[in-house]
Amino acid sequence: ISIQSRQLITGNGISNNSIRYLLQDSKGFIWMSTLNGLSRYDGNSILSFYPDTEKLSLADHRVAKLYEDRNGLLWVSTTPNLMSCYNLKKDCFVDFTGCGEYNQYYKNCLETSDGSVWLWFDGNGCRKVTYKDDVFSSVVFKEEHGNIPSDGILYIYEDSRQRIWAGTSQGIAELQGDKFVMIEGGHDAFHCMEYESKMFFLSAKGRIYMKVEGNACRLVNQVSSDLENSRVYGSMRLQHEWYIFTNEGGFVFNMETYTLHRSESLDIKNGLVEKDNKGNSWIYNRTGNVWYVDAETRKIKKFNLLPSNIVT
Repeated sequence: ISIQSRQLITGNGISNNSIRYLLQDSKGFIWMSTLNGLSRYDGNSILSFYPDTEKLSLADHRVAKLYEDRNGLLWVSTTPNLMSCYNLKKDCFVDFTGCGEYNQYYKNCLETSDGSVWLWFDGNGCRKVTYKDDVFSSVVFKEEHGNIPSDGILYIYEDSRQRIWAGTSQGIAELQGDKFVMIEGGHDAFHCMEYESKMFFLSAKGRIYMKVEGNACRLVNQVSSDLENSRVYGSMRLQHEWYIFTNEGGFVFNMETYTLHRSESLDIKNGLVEKDNKGNSWIYNRTGNVWYVDAETRKIKKFNLLPSNIVT
């Protein structure tokens, strides 16, 4: 087997040597988000994109995450929380709002089962984007419009019943008809998890709620008795167990029995979680250590990437 490699740097045409994200699109092109532009590699040459005030273009040169949806639209998030959308079929940036409001602040995106793309940012509400017959349309959800109880959106989630949930700085809201209705208020939302059609919601302080009949939730557990000083950093699911990482360490919530205990194998303080394209989790906490967790076998590998004496 002959393995060949080629190093790509600014001298080859990449917009910047600091690569923050890589994505291979449905055409096979490799996209690279950098600290100074967006680059596309076709296997031979590199084409780079930069902001251009004369036309619809990349929103900012500091590019972060990338996502391609089922319609062949590349969603590009940037550091100042501005979103761009590139049509891979037409090879151009497009107005994803359909009404000229593409300079609104959005940081995150989620594609739902109906093909819509939801955009949100903590402080600017959220937007549902629809693309049909080469035409964009969108609906904005903001407090001032009366269709969402809080503009502080922390996450948007679609469950197996196609219900849309918004975790906000004021609590949990469910999309009912054309507006979001508050289900559980009075706390900062952090994340949610579904297990066997049951919805669980985690607050930033470590309270765990479960959706019950009607527009209500009930508290089923909490990760700390000191809620005033407790803070959740990350979480992940392994089968029926929800691993929650806080400033006190790692905890496991059993979604069958609603019980909670400290994790023996992943008792990690301040753990942040990233999932890879195979559904496996990578946990880090800025100590120079990284933990890899296989989602199927539950095997854990710990890597020490930086010696402790140089970690600040």
